[in-house]
Amino acid sequence: MKTKSLFGILMLFLLTISFISCDKDKEDVDKLTPEALYQTSWRGTGHCGAWTTIKDRGIGIQFIDTKKGKVNWQDYEEFDITYTIEGKYIRFNDIAFQLAGAPWVIKSYTKNHITLIQNEASPNKEEIATIELDRID
Repeated sequence: MKTKSLFGILMLFLLTISFISCDKDKEDVDKLTPEALYQTSWRGTGHCGAWTTIKDRGIGIQFIDTKKGKVNWQDYEEFDITYTIEGKYIRFNDIAFQLAGAPWVIKSYTKNHITLIQNEASPNKEEIATIELDRID
């Protein structure tokens, strides 16, 4: 009986440790700050059914400091941008081409990946835009 109890306690202990380690893999969305983006570069894909020519478009963003950056959309010239982060939202200035307009919801953030969604509550699914970015530096 003691062996079964010891084995059960050991299994419970290992299970508890495995759940604790999983929590450290993903950072909380609220932790994305301008300071976390400072002098980082990201590359990925944007998608929106309402975009007229290409529904999936490559994108690269370089955050120069805590307010300014550059964006490169596939098949377009580079744009200078400004951005602000307020809680779970990131907003880009009007010159940022398809980034401009409604704020983007920061759906997930780790040190190496960001998922942004714009117009998430729209009843028209074609208007919902997503951007998946991976850190490249």
